[in-house]
Amino acid sequence: MWSVAHASRLCQYNARHLTVPAIRLASTKVSTKAVTKKTATTKAATTKASPKTAAQKPATTKAATTEAATTKASPKAVAKKAAAIKVPLLPVAQKLEDTAVWQDTRERRTRKKVAENGAEPKKRKPKPTPKPAIPGDKTRVNIVSEKLCGDITKYIGSTLERHVGCDILDLNPGAGVWSRHLNDVLKPRSHILMEPDAELYKPFLEPLLSRPGTRLVPRSGILWKELNEAMTFLEHQKEVPVDLTKERERNDTLIVTANICASPSRRYRSFDSMAILILFQLITSIRTSSIFQKYGLIRMLVWVNDEDKRSFLPRIIQKRNKSALDAEFACEWFAEVAGKDPGAVEYEGDKLKKTGTRDHALDLQSSRNAMKRMAASNIDIIPDRLMMATKEAMETSEDSVEAGGANYMRPWVADLEALKKADGEGKIARHTEDYKRLVSRRALLAFEDREAKKHFDLIKQADDLAALHAEGSKKLAKSIEEFNESVEKLSRLSRDQFRLTRNNEIVFKQDPPVMLWDRRPWEPLKAEPDEFYPKNDCALLDIQPKSMHPLLRAAGEKGDRPSDILDLMHRALADESRTPISKGLQKLWPGALEGVMPHCPSLKDPAQGGHPVEGYAEITPRILNEKQWIEILEAFLKWPFRPSYAEMVGRLSEDVENAEQAPSVDTGVPGTSM
Repeated sequence: MWSVAHASRLCQYNARHLTVPAIRLASTKVSTKAVTKKTATTKAATTKASPKTAAQKPATTKAATTEAATTKASPKAVAKKAAAIKVPLLPVAQKLEDTAVWQDTRERRTRKKVAENGAEPKKRKPKPTPKPAIPGDKTRVNIVSEKLCGDITKYIGSTLERHVGCDILDLNPGAGVWSRHLNDVLKPRSHILMEPDAELYKPFLEPLLSRPGTRLVPRSGILWKELNEAMTFLEHQKEVPVDLTKERERNDTLIVTANICASPSRRYRSFDSMAILILFQLITSIRTSSIFQKYGLIRMLVWVNDEDKRSFLPRIIQKRNKSALDAEFACEWFAEVAGKDPGAVEYEGDKLKKTGTRDHALDLQSSRNAMKRMAASNIDIIPDRLMMATKEAMETSEDSVEAGGANYMRPWVADLEALKKADGEGKIARHTEDYKRLVSRRALLAFEDREAKKHFDLIKQADDLAALHAEGSKKLAKSIEEFNESVEKLSRLSRDQFRLTRNNEIVFKQDPPVMLWDRRPWEPLKAEPDEFYPKNDCALLDIQPKSMHPLLRAAGEKGDRPSDILDLMHRALADESRTPISKGLQKLWPGALEGVMPHCPSLKDPAQGGHPVEGYAEITPRILNEKQWIEILEAFLKWPFRPSYAEMVGRLSEDVENAEQAPSVDTGVPGTSM
């Protein structure tokens, strides 16, 4: 069983929460508190202010405290100033800087900010912002690191070999660093660069444009009308007719790459960013065989802001939404090639509270499974690009962290470790805020450990029920009753945590795992913010489409397509984290339980992610895999008493009904709207 005493050995890193920087940050805060208090008291004595008033401005480091005591600026401002020390830019980034396009995006010093920092505001004339010689989109983020691009093409080079000599459709190449490296590896017969700011980036693209087969098209690649016009330059590509009786095949003679990173990201309607909308369109085009997917199943390499990947590539079942399900239906893999290392995240304040996690043993095993796939595909690890999750998986054996304890690595565990260390050194006095936090953190960890043991015991009992059902044991009825009573005795919060723990185990232990993250063909590489300009956290996504089920590819008017029925079913069922699938089907439409459930054997088969026993052991709609959703859809469409699309809309919740009545959003992909 995991405990805090083993944290440094087993849990040096958690892919989302327990991080070395977090421990360092927490340690710094605890160790400098005494110094801060002493400095504040001294300063209060010299300024006739009370110690309590002076202590209200804590310093983040000892150096910051000392400097703050001798100047009028606050410690926070000093720390911010130290962090803002200019680091030399990479060569391409410097050239972009020299264009002056991004000059006015820098933070400006205002009278309000100066006053907040404790200094007297000075009247001065604002310096005129230099106007760029050539205008351009200042929200664009460019890949500027030669090393990053070289490492990526080397890392996934074995998977790119099948595309050598292909056509490349390159959307928003920008400074062209990534485009040039991809061109070096693939040696394409044609390379179409669609760049809306062609005049700005042409000097950067000149070396690439001198190569045979390369063409610069001054159009936006994310406007599908202009993209369709540019695809006329793909003279070697031929449209593949849609035939529902045949599976669609890969087309390795075309590869699409795009850069849709932006800083700041731009929200559009119900989408958190334009990039998420574009990713939605790209996934939808696989189903509808539209835009460049009409040439076959086309692989896509897409650069996005790091946070934009989460909707399509969740790492825990709690985050698996409709976008993630669409990606599972449409993609053989949807993998992160490079991105931000979660181990570099520093947590403080409200972010130290309990957040969504899963058993850390699953995270470690997921990394080990990915490394086994890498070995089978001859993908070699790049040591200086390793994320901390990968390092931990390599350094620990499969038996070192086992399920059954409180392996939910919360951010506050780092804070607890720092507090324990400070307490051992005599730096924490009783009845202080740090002491109260230490006591509460210890109690919380002990409580979670006890709760986790209960949950894993119940998970084992649920597995035993499936075994008893398969054997036809006479003990089954009594065992089911005892199991349901045990779960019922838990508090509501504890029951919810039990469901989440069990759900994460069920989706992970299937073959193959349900979530695309756990099926990834490699471990992602670490990319730093200064490898992009302006500095930003970005990720490269590798999207390989697959031939979708014929029902999902069927064309027609909205409401007549099976995919529309599936969409409504998902809206009605998928968010039900507590309701068993049997009750969910009954809620979907009266009689659906009797008309659909008997024709879906996978819902009762443990080997396929189901469970044969009703009650708390029954699976919930949230964890249904692709095969189970298709079985439900097929059975529902064959059910003679099934309602019409309009009747289903009317029965759904008010939110869904309002969504149907809201003005539709043109996604730009033929046959789709929102």
